[in-house]
Amino acid sequence: MKNWHVLLVGAVLLAGCGGSAQTSNAVDSATGWVLWTKSVTPAYTGSSRIVSDPSVIADDAVFRLAFTSVDFTNPAGPHASISLATSTDSSRWTAVDSTASGSVFRGEILRGRDGEWDENLETPFLLKTANGYFLYYSGYRDGVDPSEPAKGLPASLGLAASTDGVTFTRAQSAPILEPTPDSFDADAIYSPDVIPYEGGYLMVYAGHCYNHCPGDAPGVRILSATSPDGVHWAKSAQPLLAPSAPPKWMSDGVAEPAILLGPDGYLYLFFTGVNGTEHAIGVARTASLTNAWDIDPKPIIAPTAGSYDETGDTGPSVMLENGAVRMWFTGTTGAGQYSIGYAEAQWPLRRSKTHSTNPVLAIAAALPSSAK
Repeated sequence: MKNWHVLLVGAVLLAGCGGSAQTSNAVDSATGWVLWTKSVTPAYTGSSRIVSDPSVIADDAVFRLAFTSVDFTNPAGPHASISLATSTDSSRWTAVDSTASGSVFRGEILRGRDGEWDENLETPFLLKTANGYFLYYSGYRDGVDPSEPAKGLPASLGLAASTDGVTFTRAQSAPILEPTPDSFDADAIYSPDVIPYEGGYLMVYAGHCYNHCPGDAPGVRILSATSPDGVHWAKSAQPLLAPSAPPKWMSDGVAEPAILLGPDGYLYLFFTGVNGTEHAIGVARTASLTNAWDIDPKPIIAPTAGSYDETGDTGPSVMLENGAVRMWFTGTTGAGQYSIGYAEAQWPLRRSKTHSTNPVLAIAAALPSSAK
């Protein structure tokens, strides 16, 4: 969900819903960026009206899909938690047996803690480590305290660990990363995505600020942090990517990022672009974090009328496998159904060696700076 409640086509469709279908070689001649294909039906719907924020990893003979699920039976109101499904072919998914204490439906692996900073859990990210698995998540209170602006704010980042990829235990009770006052993430940290990078780890995330923001510019931006161990993080002082127009589809916000280090040495950033109530997914690349981003001026995934993503596409999770970049994302309908969609594009994503037709929009990040 990634808390849009707090905030203010593909031309060729896959016949399947998440398998390794053959993708098109088509390239947009005006931009040099490859075109994407999108599934005509959801890749996963689960058993809840809200199944969102996918994080997919390939793990030996099984694929693992972590996602946000919502318990609507809670007498205190809907509560978000983290659930897990697995698949042997990345097409047919099955929720695991619940391992979370107090679970009320199949698949739950981590629930919120009453009275703690993480009463609600959203936007998971799975990372395979040498010793098992890390599960990053955003946590927030119910928002009943008059000093708290709304449910979903403030939100911090937590971490759980597992040796088997199913049973997760919090690595520590306190957050591993918290909002920094008067900064671009002063109100919330959502949607972490982590990759091994330069001998440590690089995280990208959505930073939310609505009051006392740098430059008196409220909104949501993509921020970054680095870590030697995946637990202790140093934030960058400046955003990796900020809202900008043109292009119009990302004029009001950029959020919910995913990061991929390509075999060509470029970093590829996938993200949700916001224009009013419209949400689409875009891509950009850079040779290094000290350079600006070369942005595809068109969304790579946009809503399809009458489909499972008719009102928005958000929250990409990506991997490069067998010559294709594979993406899982959240699609929403006008009836409030959240489900997980699937799309593919053939590698390489950028076929043009020139950048003259694309906007270069973003503030280069200074890495690293002090962590809170």
